Amino acid sequence: MSGIGYTIELDSAELDAMIARAINEAADMRRPMGEIAGEWLDHVHERFDQEKDPLGVPWAKRRDNVDPERKVLHLTGALETQIVPDFGSDYAQVGLLPSGGPGKYGRIHNEGGVIRPKEKAALSFGGRVVAQVVMPKRQFLGFGPVEQETVEDVMGNWLRGLFGASTA
Repeated sequence: MSGIGYTIELDSAELDAMIARAINEAADMRRPMGEIAGEWLDHVHERFDQEKDPLGVPWAKRRDNVDPERKVLHLTGALETQIVPDFGSDYAQVGLLPSGGPGKYGRIHNEGGVIRPKEKAALSFGGRVVAQVVMPKRQFLGFGPVEQETVEDVMGNWLRGLFGASTA
């Protein structure tokens, strides 16, 4: 009986090399994580400029708007300058340095809340004596649509690069 036979030979050396390179480079994701953290820091600075939270909701204005030209949360600018990126091979984040004034008062501005006296009966705040101070939420740190888009863009580009042309 005679028949027709086909033989397919595949030289997988190039594919094997590409997969090996991708596996090797994927073991350390510091480069894309650093890019993500850097872009997230840019988003935080944009929030201070636009006075909006991660979802685009405008921050509450100051109650005593004595200087309407001064932006909210910009008395000295220290709060914004103490926000830094941090990243490693498996994480990216942006946060306040823990030392100094901004490390102490940043959370109440970001999350809002009530400040009550710890040891005395009242607080001296803004030249007034009060029982408590209600701080509105003016969120500058957080995860919104632009952060999600950053992760998708950076990681998508990085993954495409892993299987792209050799960089050597």
